[in-house]
Amino acid sequence: MPEFAGTESLYLRYSSQYFLQGQLTPDAIRSQMKQSVNRGNFSEPEDVLFSESGEYDALGVIEFKVSDIPPRVDQPDGPAYVFFMTHQPQDTNYSHSEIWSDHEHRTGGFRRPSRTVSLEFRTLLCRSLTAERIRIEAHR
Repeated sequence: MPEFAGTESLYLRYSSQYFLQGQLTPDAIRSQMKQSVNRGNFSEPEDVLFSESGEYDALGVIEFKVSDIPPRVDQPDGPAYVFFMTHQPQDTNYSHSEIWSDHEHRTGGFRRPSRTVSLEFRTLLCRSLTAERIRIEAHR
């Protein structure tokens, strides 16, 4: 499985309701992680919106880099969490990948972050998800 370089692009679907004041809001990112994205090395932005049923037709695509993902989030009364990419190919989408979390001393598996850590992670990531990163505009 190919490693993720920090410079690799990731494509994320978004709804216009989650894009406010020139920035994606934390509500656009899954709160308990395993956030789905497409790898830029194996896809184009429009591939993220492909659906036989058209279920993603009103959504847009925003691009960010692997290096935009906060690598670690601390919490006062619990373990620190680390965040990383994992390639999770699907039958109909080889480029499908997910942002995973684990305790700081990685087990290699997925550990669901606390709500506090999840919100902090999503807030930090969304700071870099601005209008300049939009590749396909969502419809209102």
